This record gives sequence, C-alpha cells and structure tokens, in this order.
Amino acid sequence: MTNRHTTILCSGFGLGFYIPGILVARGLEKRGVSSDIFVFESVLDPEKQRRIDDSKAAYHIHFAAAQLATKLPKDIRDSIDVGAAQRLIEQWDLEEREHFIALSGNWVYILDLYREHRISNRHKAPQVDLLYVDSDYSPSWKSMKKFVPDFKSRYQEIWLYRAEIGDIERCIPVGEEDPISYDTRRPSYVVHGGGWGIGTYRNEAEELERLGISLDIVAYLEEEAGQELNGNRCFMNDPKWRAWEISPGRTPGFPPFAQIVPGETPVYKAPLEHHGLYGVIRHASGIISKPGAGTLMDSLASATPLIMLDPFGKHEAHNAALWQKLGFGIPMADWKAAGYSREALLPLHERLLAARANAKDYIEEYANALCGA
Repeated sequence: MTNRHTTILCSGFGLGFYIPGILVARGLEKRGVSSDIFVFESVLDPEKQRRIDDSKAAYHIHFAAAQLATKLPKDIRDSIDVGAAQRLIEQWDLEEREHFIALSGNWVYILDLYREHRISNRHKAPQVDLLYVDSDYSPSWKSMKKFVPDFKSRYQEIWLYRAEIGDIERCIPVGEEDPISYDTRRPSYVVHGGGWGIGTYRNEAEELERLGISLDIVAYLEEEAGQELNGNRCFMNDPKWRAWEISPGRTPGFPPFAQIVPGETPVYKAPLEHHGLYGVIRHASGIISKPGAGTLMDSLASATPLIMLDPFGKHEAHNAALWQKLGFGIPMADWKAAGYSREALLPLHERLLAARANAKDYIEEYANALCGA
C-alpha cells in the first residue's frame, strides 16, 4: 500500500465506533487518500457474533445490565476467531499496509500481532492512530489498560475532546453542509438511545408526548416502530443490517435508514455523505439522548444542543460533564426546570457554532500528515 492509503478499524458494538470511521474514509477519499474499512466483529468466533444480537436486545430492555457491563473489563482474546485473525494479518502483510486508524481498543491485540510480524521480518512498524471519540477511555480502551497496559507506547493517541483538558481539540465533520440557523429549524426534538437503543429515552419520550412536545423518535425494534403518538415522526435503521456482515466486493457504508410511516412498508436507503439520522438532527431544535460518542459528534457538527439523559458508563458521564461545562448541553432535569423552553437552548446552539468553527478537522490533519510522510 502507498502512503496515500490507510486502513480504518471500526467496531459494530456501537455506531459511535463505526460511523466516525465511515466519515473519515469519505473525507479522506475527497482529499485523495484511499482507505479500506474493517469491522472488528468480523474476526470474532461465529458463535460470539451470534450472541451480539442477544446482548443488544438485553441491553435495550435492561439499561442497568448495560451499565453493569461497562464496569467489567473483558479480555476479548477468548472471543477472537484465531484463523480469521491470522488470515487478516497475512492479507495486511501481503499488501504491506503501513497506516491505520483504530476506533476500538479491541483491535490492539491484532495490531500488536501484525506489528510483531512486520518487525520480525525487518519491515517498518505500522503507524497507528488510536482515535478516541469519547472524552475519556470507553470500555474497550479501559480493557486494554488492564490487559495490555503498555499499548499506548507503540501507537499515537488522538483525542477529539478530552475530559481532563476540558476543551475541544478536534472534530470529525459530518457532511459538508453548514449548520442550519436556529430560527428556521423545526420546533421538534430527536429522541434516541444511541446505536443500540439503550438508556432512559423511551420513558422521557412518553412524558414529552403527553405534554404535546413535537418529537422525532428513533425506534430499534420493529414492534416499537408503529407506536407513534400525537403525530410525532418515527425513524429507524434497517433492523436486519449488521456492520460486520458485508457482501464480498462491497465496501462498508452507513446503515440503511427510513422514516417509519404507519401502514406503509419502509424503504431503507443507505445515504452516501452521512448517516441518515444526521439529516433529521440538522433540522431539529435539540437532541434528547444519552451523551454517547456519536451523539457528541452529531451535536457539534450540526450545532444542535444536547439534552442529556443518564449516561452509559463513566466515559459517557465524562462526556456529559464536558458538554455541560462548555455550554453545549443541558441535563434533562434542568431543561424540565426551564419549562422545556426552546429559547433556553439557543445559547447552546450559538456556543456550538463557535466551537465548530474553531476546532481542527481531524480528517484534514490526517490527510496532510499522511501525504507529507
């Protein structure tokens, strides 16, 4: 592979560790840098792959179980299909891949094996960006700190925003459109539970529906998709889509997305420039969600205020604290105390606009460094 090519390593565990990788790939392509995308779950043992849907369903129903899982460091090596991992390493070696961007700590095990193989054969060690999309280490990176504590010594850590610094360092643009002015946006709020549909968002949506507040609700189960109340809109990613199930010859892309209209068969389409929900968020007055990585990215890119629900793990608690400190987000309880006022969110939108304009573009930064290597 040439210096104008990179390998992007995503995870399908949550869309916050997948969609940013697709966005980086799209942005690099526009700057003359080609890339390939790999999803970690594709190298798991087939039985472990099948259990992912079970975990997803359990976490959707039981938020407490999902929160508990973030507290238990997991050595993922027992779940890796050794043959699949070896074939991948051999493929990378044959193609002489040198540049990588990893969005999940689980990839470190395979990157270390590849690195050792290259060095033992007197090749240059791969250059790897560990791209952190949360403001603190998410569970896969925390597991690395426990099981492979020296992993940071071999690779370059890249933070978009960092809790301990308390500021925005970089951003990943989502699409090329400028944010929509607040006074022309829909007086509605996007309500979702992140990539896996977890958290307290369903209870909050029911309360807001009773109050007659206009909502754009993301459904995660087909039986939920028809539960539309008071004229609110409903959207959904194709429930059959799996990030790691890619047909031969196809390139990973954004999940197929559709508006769910009662009595009509949804037509799921995979957008090219950004994930489908972002197109809804750009026009919304706010996002009501737990403060996950993808939600922060959407909030900053579109300058849409974040109304924050209970976090999923300590890393999301740090995300919430940072967004509140910077004036980009407001806890749900505080918004309720303000009478669910749309006007109370306008200053958040204005601060997001300013931060977005001042943040370094990670994609541009990476492309410039790679092409100058």
